[in-house]
Amino acid sequence: MNISIVIINRNGEIFASKLMKTLIHSCENIDECKEIIIVDNASTDNSLKIFEEYSRSVMRPQIKIIKLNRNTGFCYAVNVGVALAKSELVAVLNPDLYVDADWLSPIIEDFKNISRLGVVQPLIYWYQYPEKIQSTGLYADIIGNYKGNIFGSKVILAPFGAAYVVRRKAFIEIGGLDPIYFMYGDELDLGLRMWLAGWIIMLEPRSKVYHFMGGVTSRSEYMRYLKYFLMRRNQLITLMKSLSLKNLIIVIPLLTLINIFRGIRLIESLRAILMAYYKISHVIRHIIAQRLQYSKIKILNEDRLRKWGLIRPLTKS
Repeated sequence: MNISIVIINRNGEIFASKLMKTLIHSCENIDECKEIIIVDNASTDNSLKIFEEYSRSVMRPQIKIIKLNRNTGFCYAVNVGVALAKSELVAVLNPDLYVDADWLSPIIEDFKNISRLGVVQPLIYWYQYPEKIQSTGLYADIIGNYKGNIFGSKVILAPFGAAYVVRRKAFIEIGGLDPIYFMYGDELDLGLRMWLAGWIIMLEPRSKVYHFMGGVTSRSEYMRYLKYFLMRRNQLITLMKSLSLKNLIIVIPLLTLINIFRGIRLIESLRAILMAYYKISHVIRHIIAQRLQYSKIKILNEDRLRKWGLIRPLTKS
């Protein structure tokens, strides 16, 4: 069972060398690691030059670089990388991390042993504090607020987006990531669609990677606004695409009421919340088309996921 590694890069210059060194070293230990694909989202720093140098100097694994002519967002770039991958398994990585030497072997073993396993997340530690755990996976409440897996379960609702491995067949079956998200919230959408289509998602604590949270994201005032807008808009999109109608007519009014209180409590967020609802009107056709597409592969519903503890009672966000 072979594996391809897809890195989504956008100005990851300060992390590129350490990431590539650790990835190449990890691939030296196993025959299954066949290729590293870097999908570059129109970077403006020197990260692309660093990746190109590795592609010229390293014979195994094969290193391919895909240059996109604009910043298409994380989701579109992932779909490009997975489409080009030649392996049964595909690791999806942010550029601001590095990996343990043996991080792939336990994950490949899991996929071999569990036929309906769709996604595996490694145990993610902090880049700056390598003894401190950053993520053990995600769960969500009924209105789509997602939180860390504080319960220590190996079965999770969704992977943390910085690093996960997908079964390519399952990823293609559910339609890949939805490019309309651009970034933020896409991992919850991925997790819900995987589970509703009957695929399992789990944490593999024997596999370890180290992630610098927000390492390649600007901290400008505009980016803070954009992040909050995308999180609120994408939360609505995920619910409207995935929930059954009987739950949707309860959840959307409840979430709207909560968002009103969020805007009153923190007036700076009000503009982003209002814009999120306004922009939903622009993508209604897309949401309807996605619901129709999911209905063809959906074999579970969210009520079953609640019974299994993957969707939990309402929490503060």
